[in-house]
Order: sequence, then structure tokens, then C-alpha cells
Amino acid sequence: MSKATSGSVSGELPGPVILSRIHEGLPTDTPWILRVVLRSRAFLVVALAVTLSLTIAALANPEWLLRIDQPLSDWVRGADGQLWVAKAVTDLGSPTLAVAFGIVGVVFFWSRCRASAITLGALVASALAVDIVLKLIVDRPRPISPAVDTALGSFPSGHVIHAVVIFGLVPFLLWVMTERRAFLRLGFGLFAVVTLSVAVSRVRLGAHWPSDVVTSLFIGASLLLAAEQMIISSWAADRCVQLGHHERKEAAPE
Repeated sequence: MSKATSGSVSGELPGPVILSRIHEGLPTDTPWILRVVLRSRAFLVVALAVTLSLTIAALANPEWLLRIDQPLSDWVRGADGQLWVAKAVTDLGSPTLAVAFGIVGVVFFWSRCRASAITLGALVASALAVDIVLKLIVDRPRPISPAVDTALGSFPSGHVIHAVVIFGLVPFLLWVMTERRAFLRLGFGLFAVVTLSVAVSRVRLGAHWPSDVVTSLFIGASLLLAAEQMIISSWAADRCVQLGHHERKEAAPE
């Protein structure tokens, strides 16, 4: 089927099946840093390598890792400022918010772009699973006297992983829905501010060590890369036709 124009002969808006613009990924004028983070296979390799290295260090040589973590943690926790700010920011990465966002997102996208709905649900579920499994395997002790309630081990930081996947996928999905570059640029600006703020807040509150949140940033980035590849893959072609971001496959001649 050839690509359809944006309107029909009668002047009416085209139906969802007539739309056939192909979603091939990020716009060519997207800032280079976003293209590296979202599309680069090299970045995925680096993210996985850093994650694996820090996980092995936390398992095999936690004393060595603590030599770096302890002074950084003391510096961040000793900084001036009210803890209520950190407590307010840290909730942006809570598991409860992640699950709520996942449920609402799946329901919203299911009839509009099933590929996005499935990807979003899989992303949130994967973030929760990775967080719990690694906490149980590594079982790293938390810093002394955290200012918030904690559960399981310190490594990794589930709040940071959830903040990355939620606020990282939202701008991309908004662009998929609207193809408006403003959403992409503004969204990723918000993504950077929120994720870094949540990461700092977890150390500030004594809930995690600095290496915990650094590893979690790379874990979240790896999950985002996988999710973005799912959305633009050929698997998504027949599940996102209603938005016109994938070309509808031609029916085989009888």
C-alpha cells in the first residue's frame, strides 16, 4: 500500500487505517545527547557493563565500594537544607507511582497503540522485578539511620529505576502520539531534572549509597533502550496502525 496523503478528496480527515506515516525513531534534529542515550547500541553496552561491574563489586568486595561511597554519602547527607524537600522529590520514583502510571498508561494506550501499551506494561513490570531480584541477591546493608522507611537491601535503588523508566518513556510516547518535537525536548529536560533529583534525594535521605543510585541510573537506561526498540520494531507494525506510526502491511494477493 502506498503512503496516503494527510487528507482525502472530500476534505475529511483520514481514518486511522489511511494514515501511514512510518515511525522510524527520533527526529533527525534531536539533540545528540538524546540520540546517544536512546538509540546508541554502544551506550547500551556501556550501561550493561557499568551495571554488571558495580553489581559484582557490591557482591564480592563491598568494603572496597564503601571506601568511595562513605565519604560521598557523608558529604551529601551533611549538606544544608530541609529534609522535607528531599522527601517530596523522592516520591516521584516510588513503586506505587510506577504501578499506578503503568496501569493508567496501559488502559489509555490499549485502544490507541497496542504496541505502546504492551511496552509500557512490560517496562514497569521489568523495573519492579529487576529491583526486587537484585536487592535479594546482593543484600547490601543500608546506610545508618535513614530518614525514610526502607525495605530489603540497599542495592539497587528502586526509586531511581522507576523514575528513569517513567519519566524517560513519557516524552517518547508523547512524541509517538503527536510527533511534536516540543514534547520530546521539554519532556527530556524534565526527565533529566527529575531523575537526577530523585537520585540525589535517595542519598540525602540515607536510603541508599551513591553507587546504588549510579547503578540504578544505568539499569533504568538499559530498560528504556529495550522499550524504545520494542516500540519502533516490526513487531509493533500491526499493533500501532491506528496512530499511523507504522506502515500497514499489504495483504497477500489471492
